[in-house]
Amino acid sequence: MILILGGGPAGRMAAIRAAGAGEEVTLVEKRLLGGQCLHDGCMQVCGLNDCARLIRSARLAARSGITRGVPEVDFPELLAQLTGIQMTIGDILDHETRSAGVEIIYGAEGRLEEGKAYVNGKIFDAEKIIIATGSRPVLPDISGINLPGIFTPHTLKQMKRLPDRIGIIGGGVMAAEFAYIFSSFGVKTHIICRSEFLHQIPLRLRKEALKDLDTVIIHENADISDCIGDDTVTGLRFNGTVLNLDSVLITAGLKPNSDMIRGVDKGKNGEILVNSMMETSVPGIFACGDVIGEPCLTPVARLQGFAAADAALGRDSSADLSYIPQSMSLGYEYTWCESREDEGVTISLPGPAGPGTFWSVPERRTGISCLKVNPDDGRILSFSEASPAAGVMGMYLAYMAKKGVKVQDLAKLHEVHPTSDGMYATIRYIAGHLKKKTEISETIGLYLLRKDKR
Repeated sequence: MILILGGGPAGRMAAIRAAGAGEEVTLVEKRLLGGQCLHDGCMQVCGLNDCARLIRSARLAARSGITRGVPEVDFPELLAQLTGIQMTIGDILDHETRSAGVEIIYGAEGRLEEGKAYVNGKIFDAEKIIIATGSRPVLPDISGINLPGIFTPHTLKQMKRLPDRIGIIGGGVMAAEFAYIFSSFGVKTHIICRSEFLHQIPLRLRKEALKDLDTVIIHENADISDCIGDDTVTGLRFNGTVLNLDSVLITAGLKPNSDMIRGVDKGKNGEILVNSMMETSVPGIFACGDVIGEPCLTPVARLQGFAAADAALGRDSSADLSYIPQSMSLGYEYTWCESREDEGVTISLPGPAGPGTFWSVPERRTGISCLKVNPDDGRILSFSEASPAAGVMGMYLAYMAKKGVKVQDLAKLHEVHPTSDGMYATIRYIAGHLKKKTEISETIGLYLLRKDKR
């Protein structure tokens, strides 16, 4: 018997993998399958972002004189419809998981005490345990942080109406995504971050993102002292000034949801420490996903879930996290994958006119493609892109980078046209640059050889 605590991406993948190997598997989930990704993170952003892009596109069409008027958001109805679709996806996940042979216990509180698992307060007999309890939002240590009117992505659906002015605390991807959404909905939006905004992503990509956030007011290097208000939040005080607001959204990162797990070694932030086989300090107990710390990404959680299940099954396994692409959804999709090598040739080109960018040509906002390669052999080292289809390109390009594929080979591809993806042109350009460099080197070498013979 394998017991899995948590039904998010990591726990669900672990359960399906273990059940597929013929093991008896029980998964304990306090609410619904899908975890933070489905209910509070990725899918919530997807649903809201689709509406935000629709409104932005309508504004662009109206501004160009093509259409008349711009739709307004019925925010309560939007949240209701969003929840309905999330429930539908949850039902699909439930069917898929049960069909794999996994028993699911919903609404149960799972915890671990000194190597023993408890479900709803009773000891649960299991040979192996996989902890996949995910993460939860970080609440900054700020006076008044619990005032009504202050939300996190986990409590956003409690917002009854769109505010006139919202302050978003945080400076990363999540802050940018929600800022794009609320500003598109017509809310005066402020981002308040303690350091430089979006410093985690490539600089060229950050410049493109700021175009999508052109109506958002960004306050960098802000030292927030307190949230102001009596019955509800009315503002934030930072750097000696007061910013009047109707609502606050906290997007200051995530912390491992490990308070109910005791008896295994943890890190300073509460993350459960594991070895390369996802095993904790207690033999037979494994952990995966956000509960073991950064990076808190759904694809990473899935890989770790598979690895934890394989380890629990006695198979050799580990999660290869090299060349993991990351993404952000604003007006365009943003994707990037950092390199472990410092030296390289980097080329950046603007995106082409195509589906999703055609009407943005007059504003010169067609996105960007950046590629870094090894100058000697043409291996892909890193990349970043902003375009309507960047996420798909990032997935395949990261895999090719991991496999050592060279731009000279990719330049032989036949592109799909029309497309708003500019990476093919960047690949072709840099391959030509390297070919020219090689031809010059060969010419110089031939000249020196002939000179030596004389």
